[in-house]
Amino acid sequence: MIFNNSNGTFLIREANLEDLHVLVHIHVTSWNATYPDYHPKPTSQLRKMQWEKAFNEKEGNWFCYVAEKQGEQIVGFATGNDFHDEPEFESQLNKIHFLKDYQRLGLGRLLVGHVVKRFIEKGFQSMLLFADAGNPNIKFYDLLEGERLHDNQGKFQGSFGWRNLERLKELCFLKN
Repeated sequence: MIFNNSNGTFLIREANLEDLHVLVHIHVTSWNATYPDYHPKPTSQLRKMQWEKAFNEKEGNWFCYVAEKQGEQIVGFATGNDFHDEPEFESQLNKIHFLKDYQRLGLGRLLVGHVVKRFIEKGFQSMLLFADAGNPNIKFYDLLEGERLHDNQGKFQGSFGWRNLERLKELCFLKN
């Protein structure tokens, strides 16, 4: 899918192993910018190992979509997989990260929309996301009408659930 806005033309596509280097860079850069006080910080070596494992093993039908600025580089990604640990949710949005200059442009919403569309095509109707409650961008999931899930003590730890992926798909593609 091609998306145009005032910042350029972007292509949403499935990632491949050739994208590994830039995915590692975005993951490390975005994580460290989002959590400046988190220590120890994930290293490029750790992220490279994690990404290689994800591409090679594709556990739970793992996949990754990227947002690529045409003529330049990948600026963000979202990953997903089937989810079997929680009976209420069939699928999982694992990660979504963008370089700082490409946040709040509507690209995250589009990537989530592509992840959701893929889940719907597989027959899934619900999705889970484990986020960090301290993430300064957590309101993004509220705007996508994610249900804040609470632990056994009633505390929100950062997890969100969507029980109607058709509605989430509508929200993600509403402005296109």
